[in-house]
Amino acid sequence: MREDLPEWLGKPPRRGTDAWEAWLAKWRAYARVELKDAAADDPEFDFGLLTMDERWQVGLAVEIRKHIEQGRAGGPCPFLQNRSISDVLHASIVAWQVGRSVFSTEPNERTLFADQWVTKRLNPRRRRIAHGIRYGFLAGLGGEPAEPAWSSADYIAAYEAAWNVGNAMAIDSDPR
Repeated sequence: MREDLPEWLGKPPRRGTDAWEAWLAKWRAYARVELKDAAADDPEFDFGLLTMDERWQVGLAVEIRKHIEQGRAGGPCPFLQNRSISDVLHASIVAWQVGRSVFSTEPNERTLFADQWVTKRLNPRRRRIAHGIRYGFLAGLGGEPAEPAWSSADYIAAYEAAWNVGNAMAIDSDPR
């Protein structure tokens, strides 16, 4: 949780209580107006109460889920022309590759280009995140428990997001 809560707002009460709902309404109004925080209305980002690192992890998870589904649907690879290369863009393309591998295993021009693009831009952090996406998805698809191999926050966020998509896919396809 972020550290810069105003003193007049006080500490947040226990979640799920009426006091929490009242406190959250005050926080959201403050965050929207004073901080101009777009996440104040987004429950995925805990209504703007996350730290910057936590927001990055949630954003990474959102991108991973989105692009695995896009790849599964046979959608286009998320290359954006006038966009700087970031760890999140790299993770999006890896997630698309993972989703695309479920849609079709036949290589084509798009998949070959994506493979080359990802390989050229690997660094230790991107390699760790890509590993989390690939292995998390496979573990979820195989119905295995979520057991990330590394303890870094970015790896865990990538692994869990991909595991959730793979697990949901396994549950949907279970004939029982």
